[in-house]
Amino acid sequence: SPPLVTKTVSGVTSLTIPINSMTTVPSVAGDGITYRVYATKIPSRTGYVLIAAPLSSISDTLHQLDIVELLVSVGVLLLITSAGGALLRIGLKPLNSMTETAGAIADGDLTRRVETQIKNDEVGKLASALNKMLTRIENAMDSSRSSEERLRRFVADASHELRTPLTSIRGYAELFQRGGIQGPEQTARAMQRIESEAIRMSALVEDLLLLAKLDQDRSVEYSRVDLAQIARDAIEDARAVEPTRPIRLSGLDHALVNGDANRLTQVVANLLSNARSHTSETTQVELRIEEIHGEPKHSSSIPYAVATAIPIVKGPGEPEKRPNDWIRLMVRDAGPGIAGDDLSKVFERFFRTDSSRSRTQGGSGLGLSLVAAIAEAHNGQAWVSSKGLGEGTTFGVDIPAYLPFSLNQDPGTSDDQGNASTNADLDHYQAGTTSQSENDSIAAPQAEVDQKS
Repeated sequence: SPPLVTKTVSGVTSLTIPINSMTTVPSVAGDGITYRVYATKIPSRTGYVLIAAPLSSISDTLHQLDIVELLVSVGVLLLITSAGGALLRIGLKPLNSMTETAGAIADGDLTRRVETQIKNDEVGKLASALNKMLTRIENAMDSSRSSEERLRRFVADASHELRTPLTSIRGYAELFQRGGIQGPEQTARAMQRIESEAIRMSALVEDLLLLAKLDQDRSVEYSRVDLAQIARDAIEDARAVEPTRPIRLSGLDHALVNGDANRLTQVVANLLSNARSHTSETTQVELRIEEIHGEPKHSSSIPYAVATAIPIVKGPGEPEKRPNDWIRLMVRDAGPGIAGDDLSKVFERFFRTDSSRSRTQGGSGLGLSLVAAIAEAHNGQAWVSSKGLGEGTTFGVDIPAYLPFSLNQDPGTSDDQGNASTNADLDHYQAGTTSQSENDSIAAPQAEVDQKS
């Protein structure tokens, strides 16, 4: 360590300081000022040189710097806090929007959606998922309301349809009790009307039960069915009812499909009955059967409506797919036609148009609904097309063509008619799907449906 020297400063006291070394000492006056002191020995002389400088200006400067640093730190902290709050509010804005949207949805407004500018961050993905969920909820609610409305209308129409024959039966019974029916002729007439209304009511109940069964379970006991033969039988039955009605069959001689023969017979019978019910006895009705390769298509120049979309079917051990070959059965009449606004409604239960297809023409109003339900149960679809009022109407069904084996039947087994389902049957079907001769074919009007592969 450097040597020490002791000197009296200001005549007040003495300080011991190191030689040749800078040191800081307090003021002996007690005024709080500190000094920076340097002492050194004088060469060739006895004595020392002592230099001291006050540090008050430096202390003041440091104090001012401390204040400045403090103020700057506080300012920066406030700025960071403000900027962070602003950024946080911007970041939470989508969440606030979600909160507002959720509140609106809770109040019953299902049309609200979350709006966000950024789509790729977590909040944007959450908003997108929430919007998709809201769309599904809204669609489900709309479907539920629509189903509820259809159910109410269905119950009201069913009640009306059942009440009409019941009222007639009750009226004849009360008339008989009051003596209003006298003599065997009036009695026979009353009994005939009672029986007719009872048959009508029974048919309505059977149709309702069948629709309820199809709604609950649309599985079909598949077998090989010749739709062309069913059409020929149905035409014979229709001619027995209306011998003067011109009804013609054109198209394929054989049209094999996988299906339930009884249900498909009901489809053809209902379509013919619908055409006969809404046209005069002299109006021509055409029934045509065609084969379609690829997905069924319709002409874009003629308004049409489809009851249900073609379902996707899946065979044993096969991926989901749509059939490639179809059989199309069409019933065309030259009657009053259907307005474009009513095309999408004709397959609804109890629906009737306001003009020719009215309640006064009889029927339960369920025939076309049964056609659509049975077609869907066969993995097909029902449809209708019409150019408008006075332009006639075409109703049709598209059913998947016959396969070597049905969807619930193993290859090589037999169907319920004892026919072996083999590739030979398919070859026979393909060879037999020829057009009828010119004598049996119809000079049909211009086709309303394009047949495109």
